[in-house]
Amino acid sequence: MKRIGRRLLWIATSEVAVILGALVIALAIFAFSSYVGSVGADLRATIVQVRDEIPDGTNMSAVEMARSVGNRYLRGDVLIIFFDGTHRVSLYRNPRPDTPPILEARLRGDFSGDPKATGPFAQPIIGLATAFGLQPQRTHIGGIDVIVRQNDAVFTAAVGRFVLPLCIALLFAVFVAYLIARILTQQMLQPLVAVTAALERFASGDLTPQPIGADPRADFGRLAVAYNGAIEQMEHAFAERERANASMRQFIADAGHQLRTPLTVIRGFVGILLRGELRAPADRDRILETMRNQTQIMASLIEKLMLLEQWESVSESAQVEPIDVGQLVSDVAAPIAEANAERDLQIDAKPGPLAAIDPGDLTHAVTNLLDNALKYTHGKIRVGVRTGNGRVSVDVVDEGPGIDSESAVHVFDRFYRGTERDVPGSGLGLAIAKRAIERAGGTLTLESEPARGSRFTITLPRVDVTSNI
Repeated sequence: MKRIGRRLLWIATSEVAVILGALVIALAIFAFSSYVGSVGADLRATIVQVRDEIPDGTNMSAVEMARSVGNRYLRGDVLIIFFDGTHRVSLYRNPRPDTPPILEARLRGDFSGDPKATGPFAQPIIGLATAFGLQPQRTHIGGIDVIVRQNDAVFTAAVGRFVLPLCIALLFAVFVAYLIARILTQQMLQPLVAVTAALERFASGDLTPQPIGADPRADFGRLAVAYNGAIEQMEHAFAERERANASMRQFIADAGHQLRTPLTVIRGFVGILLRGELRAPADRDRILETMRNQTQIMASLIEKLMLLEQWESVSESAQVEPIDVGQLVSDVAAPIAEANAERDLQIDAKPGPLAAIDPGDLTHAVTNLLDNALKYTHGKIRVGVRTGNGRVSVDVVDEGPGIDSESAVHVFDRFYRGTERDVPGSGLGLAIAKRAIERAGGTLTLESEPARGSRFTITLPRVDVTSNI
């Protein structure tokens, strides 16, 4: 992390320093250009003034002409040169404006007396000024050639005074760039640092979720957002695991309770048989019959649990096929109605509508719904099959006591039996029915009101004989 931070800091510092340095240099070039422009304007003004002062056609010598204009038009940063046939007269002033002008006359080819620029930056400054358009001004008055140009010594000295401030400004720009880059880098890496710290905290064993605030528009901000999403999913997974653990604990407790009762009965009767405490020969047959019934209850419970476990297996899939729902419901309900002839069980299931489902699954579902209705109600029970909107529905309606809203939420849970614990059963029937229907992509729903009965509805996708299953 530190290595990445240093690398990003160096890159950001370089980029910001280039921008700020370019800005400083641009300002320096603008100032230099302005100064060159003002010097060039002075040169042009000076040569105009010299031409206006001395009439054309005069017979003045170069020295006389230099003396004529020296006290009135000469500036400290201007050099005026007068050429006649044999002499070269240089007229200039020292940088201080109160100093008298300096007049030096030499042979025409002798340049030794002109003020010269010195220092390491002299030639670059003169060359840069020329590149910016600073050129000597020329004119001819009488027999004299006049050249007005900048005083190189004064010009380079004036510009050279700003070289050190420019270097300082560039160094300051680099320093400011470092500060800006450091702030930007810290802000940019903050989500990454926070995510790393959170992951290290997780690795140490602290699994307390702590979301990280970040701007989702930033690259590393998106990492924090992804981390927050993972944290949310982890919280959900932990909650699901806790619910699953609680459900498993409840399942074990309920299964143990359901198995404990028949085991207690069997153990008690086995003890009686072993001790030979039978009071009459008929007691033996009664005890054995009771033990057989209890073992059948245990076998039924274990069979149902194994069936649910088989259906919950990921590798176990339902063998669906198009079946006649009306015919199957009629075939399942008719024997149950005959076995409970004293009960008012009506069947309204006409053959015809097809649905894709494992016949065994639908048989389990309908059988458990009818068994549940027969146990908990003494009134009329109606079983019907209807179609509509591309669906096939099986309704099991009773006129029993109904189910309150609190119990309705849990009726499909394993081992849930509501408040009527005295009714025989394991509490697995509705759970089996619901899972059987869901394996075929259908739904099992409940509509119920206390004292007004209940309606369980199986809904399955309808198919036709040409559908591919």
